[in-house]
Amino acid sequence: MNHNFRLDFVGYTGKTGNIIYNSLKEKYNFTNLVNSKNYKDYLRKDFNDTILIDFSSKQFVFEFIEANNGKEFRNLFYISGVTGFLVEEFEYINSSFVNMKAFGLHFPNFSIGINLINDFVRKVSSYFFEAEIIEMHHKTKKDKPSGTSLMTSTIINQVWKRNNINNQVNVHSIRLPSLVAHQTILFSNEFGEIIEITHHSISRSCFSIGVHKVLEKIFKSKYDEFVPGFKFNLNLLEFIEG
Repeated sequence: MNHNFRLDFVGYTGKTGNIIYNSLKEKYNFTNLVNSKNYKDYLRKDFNDTILIDFSSKQFVFEFIEANNGKEFRNLFYISGVTGFLVEEFEYINSSFVNMKAFGLHFPNFSIGINLINDFVRKVSSYFFEAEIIEMHHKTKKDKPSGTSLMTSTIINQVWKRNNINNQVNVHSIRLPSLVAHQTILFSNEFGEIIEITHHSISRSCFSIGVHKVLEKIFKSKYDEFVPGFKFNLNLLEFIEG
């Protein structure tokens, strides 16, 4: 994609956003850095030819939609790592982005490891029909369960549904200091087998790699590869390899 984009970062002072921003700024020049102090003014800007990276909170996207209601954009890519959305909120955001002709890309987790695990989880779910998830995060994380665990449980439930299995995955959430992001998926069957899959993000730096790869994918792609709307719960590897 041969085009000059303006790059903006929303949530650059947050715990995760700050680490990702500091990694990205070594390669990319950002025009607007946005946080809770200046976002009201930012919402009034022109968003044509913009890549907006959002690691703030879910409220920002709703205010973004409200401030730009009725507008149509040219080449706006909205990359979100925000979690905590409800299904009906997904539907509202998607329809709003379709109307704005904006390209929204939502990734519940930007780490390579989690996305690799989810590929394996999809395979295991075809053979094991009992599972529970334990997700552990720092105690200041607002949403519960985590977006990552919801993504994983959705993958399992979709595979089970195709196999006419009516079980549901229980998710157990833990919030304690000194944790970063940790997830264990326990599969079990009635024949004496247990599969335990665990992933630890011990540094938020692991999320930076995924954001770098998403940006590289956008710059290398053609416009007709993207469809207006907000694509939720994307698998990072499927996106960058597709």
